[in-house]
This record gives sequence, structure tokens and C-alpha cells, in this order.
Amino acid sequence: MSYNKLFYEKLRLIYNNQDEKKPSIREDYDDALNEINNAKLNLEKFTWGERHKQTLILFFGMVISYGLRVNLSVGIVAMTDKSSANPHFIELPWNESSKSKVLSSFFWGYLITQVYAGQMAQKYGGKYFLAGALGVSGILTIFTPVSAIHGGVLVMCANRMVQGMAQGLIFPSVNVLLSKWAPTSEKGRLISFVFSGTQFGSLVMLPTAGLLASSSGGWPAIFYVSGALTLVWVLVWSLMGASSPSEHQTISEAEKKFIINSLSNTTSKKPLPTPWGKIFKSIPMWTLIIAHLSQNLGFWILLTNMPTYINYILKFNIKSNGFLSAMPYLIMWILIIAFSWISDYIRTHSLISNTNQRKMWNSLAHWGGALALVSLYIFDTSTTGAIVLLTVALGLNSGVFTGFLTNHLDLAPNFAGTLLGITNSIANLTSILGPLLVGFIVTDSSNKDQWGLVFLCSAGVFFIGNLFYVIFGTADTQSWNDASINNEIKADKNEDP
Repeated sequence: MSYNKLFYEKLRLIYNNQDEKKPSIREDYDDALNEINNAKLNLEKFTWGERHKQTLILFFGMVISYGLRVNLSVGIVAMTDKSSANPHFIELPWNESSKSKVLSSFFWGYLITQVYAGQMAQKYGGKYFLAGALGVSGILTIFTPVSAIHGGVLVMCANRMVQGMAQGLIFPSVNVLLSKWAPTSEKGRLISFVFSGTQFGSLVMLPTAGLLASSSGGWPAIFYVSGALTLVWVLVWSLMGASSPSEHQTISEAEKKFIINSLSNTTSKKPLPTPWGKIFKSIPMWTLIIAHLSQNLGFWILLTNMPTYINYILKFNIKSNGFLSAMPYLIMWILIIAFSWISDYIRTHSLISNTNQRKMWNSLAHWGGALALVSLYIFDTSTTGAIVLLTVALGLNSGVFTGFLTNHLDLAPNFAGTLLGITNSIANLTSILGPLLVGFIVTDSSNKDQWGLVFLCSAGVFFIGNLFYVIFGTADTQSWNDASINNEIKADKNEDP
């Protein structure tokens, strides 16, 4: 029965049952209206709404942002070895040291803008910061071939550094947007789905880049295609995106109330001063920083260097390289979705505490992945065995999305963008060091023992980082988030006449 039919049926019953014991039609009218509104709000939990459209667009934004990051991981193989791609395009004379500098230069800029981005997104909303970040990245990606061919290593590093500065706005802005759009009952699914775009971006870009490098467009086509798609997304987001349900033009009142009511106990209605001192004195916050440091160092060593490892150690050409490099990310993306639904089920049914659940997922990601990488180092595996172990290591890493990454929103929803900006900024120091460390260890790209040491380093980082998280981590909302809301409530009461 529709809402209107249900409502009028209620009214008919009210009028037909009037007697001396029911002198007020108005009271029954209000009860009926409240019942209808509650029914609408309950139904919003299960129906497709604007929050799902927003998260879908954000998902594709994350797909594109990570596609722009990893396109160079495959592209640089073709750029410096034309025998592995279309041979009619220029081959750049870059040695291993130069390639490591170019690959790491993205992160030189990426760490600079993180905290600023979180502050600005909290104050002004995340919509246009996100659009600007990807817009700048898309334009610079289109100019990548010119930078590499005519500018050399120096200009190429500058190009990637500015792209990194622009993309530094993305994660904090998205976290702020999700803090406004993801209701508590769906938080695990929606947040994990959006951030799973990072893996889906790698999944799509790695094989696509290999195909484009071997196409008639050669390796420059990698950057022209990905840059153009980025600008298309920016246009769509600018037209359809919104910083919060309150700013969305076409969202239903029922869905808006459902989201706002769900978040009202933890999320402020207006920007609040950031409690910097309490944030940096918080042990759970430092636990997140350490977890994020270990994630970035271990994960980015694998992500940026896997195409090179597959090319020189496993002896696959650029087309096969792209597909094999992407396979772990397909598994990872599937597991992110699966883990997020299981996480929400556990939370809804209170099977274990939220804190223990975060530690469980993070341990699966880091300790499970470390075990796979140690096995890759110890055992003399075949090519198939190496691919399987790399796939297991990266697949299990999907647990971080229901582990420490969601933990920022647990600790302080009001400052989710700033918290992620802080941890992501500090953690990306290791993203710079990762490729440089590989360049230091791997002096001969075809030396299997040197690559084994790289994987052992990643495993050790994963183990130590998660040990701190298991001991000191928590998913409890921190007092400095609640205190801000209490101050706001007191202020609102003082303003009442």
C-alpha cells in the first residue's frame, strides 16, 4: 500500500471511530502522520536513494584518481623499453634511479596538502575541492607525454609532484563527504564501496595501460585517455554532486531526515574549531598514524613496482604484465565489498564490539598479507606460485577498509577529514621512501634475490604496524568529538529566547 493510501485509510478509521472517549481528532491525526513518517524513514534504510547515487559517483572518482596514480607504473615500462610496447614511439633513456625518482615524485606533493584539505573541506564542504583536485590532475595527465619527452626527468618530476599536491585534497574531501552522507547502519558498506574504487582503479588501469601502450597510440595514449576521462567525471560531479544532504536539491525529505537523524549524535550541524592539542595527545590517533604508515610503505612498495617485477622476473610482456598486475586488485575489490557487508552485519547484530572488529579486519589485512610475502621470500615458487602469493597478499589487504581506514570516522566524525589528512600526510612520507628503497635494494631488476628482500621488508612493516594497532587501537568515539557537540548544544540553548 502506498503512503498516501495508508494515510487516508488511517484518517477514515479515525473519523469512523469517534466517540465520547475520543474528543480530539487532531491527536489521532498527528499519530497517523507520525506513523506514516516513521514508515517512510524505516523504508529509506532499504531503498535506493540519493546517498547511493552520491557514493556511486564518488566511487568512480576514486577509480579515476587511482588510475591516474598507477598509469605511470605500467607506462614507465613502455616509456623506457619500446620493445615491450609499440616500437614506433620514443624510448626514454632513464636508468633505475631516474625511474624511482619519477615514480616517487607524486608523493612529494601528495603529503603537502593533506591537512589543509581536511580543514577546508570541513569548513566549506568537499564538493568543489574534489572537483578541482581531479580537474588539475586530469589536465596535467594529458600533458605527461610532453613533460617526459621534452622536459626530461626534472619536468616529469615537477608534473607528477603537482598532480600529487592536487590529489592530496581527494581523500580528506571524500572522508568529509562520507561523514555527511553515510548513515550509521550503512557506514561500513558505503565507505568501503567508495574507497574500493582505489583498487578498482588499479584493476582497470593496469591492463588498460598495457593495451594502450601496444596500440597505435603508443604509450602516450595511456595519459591522453585517462586524462580525458577524468575531465568527463569532473563535469558529471559538478552537476550532480553535493557536499551534504542539506545542500542537495532533489533529495526527498524522508531520506534527508533518515541520514541526518542517524548522524545527529556524533556529527555537528556546523563547522567547529579543531581541537589540535587533544588530537595529537590522543593515543588512538597515534595508533592510526602508525597503522597508516605501515600500510602505505608495505602497500606502495608492491603497487608501484609489481609491473617491473612481473616484467623482469616473471618474464611477461607488457600486455600480460598489465593483466597479471591487475589480478590481485580484482580479488581485493571483491573482498572489500564482501568484507564491508559482513562488517555491517556484525555491527547491526552486535556480534562483537566495534573495536575488536576493526582489529580483526586489520590483522587479516596486515598479518595475513605479511605471511604471504614471507612465503614468497622463503619458498622457491614457480611463476604461478608467485602470482598466487602476490594475489593473496594484496587480496587480504582489503581488510584495511573495514579496519583502520574506517576508524577515522569512529574516533571523531566531526573531524574525519582532518584526521585522515593528518594520517595520510604523515603516512605518505613512506610512500616517497618506498620506491626509493626499492631503487636502493634492487640494483639489478632481473635479480630475484633482491626482489625477495623487498617483499621481506614489506612483510616486516605490515607485522610491526598492526602489532601497535592491536595493542592500542579503539573504535570508541573520542571525548574531544563529543565535547564539541556538547558545546554546540549549549550554545544553541543560550541563543534560544
